[in-house]
Amino acid sequence: MTTTSLTLIGIAIWTLGYLFIGGHLQKVYLKYKPGRKVPAIELRDDVDFYPANPVTLFGDHWASIAGGAPLAGGATGAMWGFLPAFLYITLGNIFLGSPHDYATMHISMRKQGKTIGGLITELISVRAGKMGVLLGWFSIAAFTAVFLTALAKLFEATPQLTLPTIAFTVSGVMMGFLIYRFGWPVLRATILGVIIVGICVVLGLKYPIHLSYYVWFGIFVCYPVISASIPAWMLVEPRNFLNFCFMCVGSVILLVGCIVGNLPLELPAVIATTSKGPLWPMLFLTISCGALTGMHSFWTTGYTSRRIPDEKYVRLIGYGGEALEGLTAFVALASAAVLPLAVYSEYIGKGWIFILQNGYAQIAGNVFTFIPLDVWAVWGGLLGSIFMITTLESGARNMRIFMLELYGMTVKPVVPNSASKWGAASLSLVLCGILALSGGWFYIWVLFPALSSLLALMSFMTVIIWLKLVGRPTGYFWFALMFTTFVVAIPGACYLSYTYVVQDMLYLAWIPALAVILTGFFYMDFFKKRNSITAQDIVLATAEEEAV
Repeated sequence: MTTTSLTLIGIAIWTLGYLFIGGHLQKVYLKYKPGRKVPAIELRDDVDFYPANPVTLFGDHWASIAGGAPLAGGATGAMWGFLPAFLYITLGNIFLGSPHDYATMHISMRKQGKTIGGLITELISVRAGKMGVLLGWFSIAAFTAVFLTALAKLFEATPQLTLPTIAFTVSGVMMGFLIYRFGWPVLRATILGVIIVGICVVLGLKYPIHLSYYVWFGIFVCYPVISASIPAWMLVEPRNFLNFCFMCVGSVILLVGCIVGNLPLELPAVIATTSKGPLWPMLFLTISCGALTGMHSFWTTGYTSRRIPDEKYVRLIGYGGEALEGLTAFVALASAAVLPLAVYSEYIGKGWIFILQNGYAQIAGNVFTFIPLDVWAVWGGLLGSIFMITTLESGARNMRIFMLELYGMTVKPVVPNSASKWGAASLSLVLCGILALSGGWFYIWVLFPALSSLLALMSFMTVIIWLKLVGRPTGYFWFALMFTTFVVAIPGACYLSYTYVVQDMLYLAWIPALAVILTGFFYMDFFKKRNSITAQDIVLATAEEEAV
């Protein structure tokens, strides 16, 4: 097996998945009506709700979900061999992850752009909704704390990234105003932004700016507060779209390197067990983003769904965005697969970003020989940094929304004005900073795999209830729910608890066990709601669904 055959097979699987599985879901389960009023127009506030340009919105959405997690999953999931990881980020993506994102985004469009917590509250129960919002905030806080630490270390060690990163932010603001306030075409504004960033990439190599770890840490705590609180069109959306353009360039370079270079895959195809545990169920816990993660419902619902200008774009952005995220995980997987096992093991001990940097440099440098390997390594680091920063930005926005939503559920409804937005964003990032500096993030991070699959269960249950209410088939999503429950979620959580008990880490063993208990509560509320649906409920919901 070589990089050429692996890449071509992967591209074929993602393409067929979008065309046939996505097409089937749209035809049978998730029908759209052209001309239906969408939340972006109906609830327009020009902050979170507004009809975005579909091109920049697709880039923003993909850049947000395709952050550091799929790169980390693709790089570390290769420890069980390249073949199981490849199968999960292709087949798992098109059969589970992409349908999950597509369905949750579609239903949020039908429900005034509600977050997944709001959807669970309305369609299942208030208790389940509160748990969903709380789990949502804590899961985002966990990876935000991880990224705060990882980014500060990366920028301290790679000062060549400073100028390009500043250029990304400045260009993002400039593009937002040019597109949404001065009416520039997206292509023209993007070209200008790419030129500015490209110049700063070159200058960054010549004039690196050194800052200490704690200065970078402070910058990455403060910056997301600003981007989360101001209108999305002003910074987050255009900057993420610019990131998307560079991510595409970086991915295309690697794919060309994989196809043309035809490099042999040095890692073994399958490694049944490692120091981290057996292939099953640990692979499903290691790779979530890029294959299946319930955390994407945070972005598909209260983030992207509020800016979609027409329902016809939901399949492209929802299903297509997640399919393309599988390609993101593949970039890291391919970078790992060309490394000998001994080299891979050495780099994974340092961190997944080093696997991406060095494997990427080896693949790209083998084809584009006129560019030095050390430049490719810096470019690989830049890709890793912008992936993480985009998720940091959009994650902060989601934490701000979740915190206000949870406050409204438990204390009293709150009007999302400027003061509350800035306050919720500031409090969220301060708490994430404390988690990162204290090491407390670890106790939440170990729950990340269990949380991811648990949230996917909640999403699939919500989709099933909505489909039943509007009189549509539910079979496909029952398959997704059962597979996620009995192949991914429960086995994974049980194995983690067992591992912690064996290692005498009882202070962690209760965390995955709690995920299993919460799964039981969700199933109780799910079946209670499902069994209580009456014919009259179906008539009313169907009438609402058919209305234009």
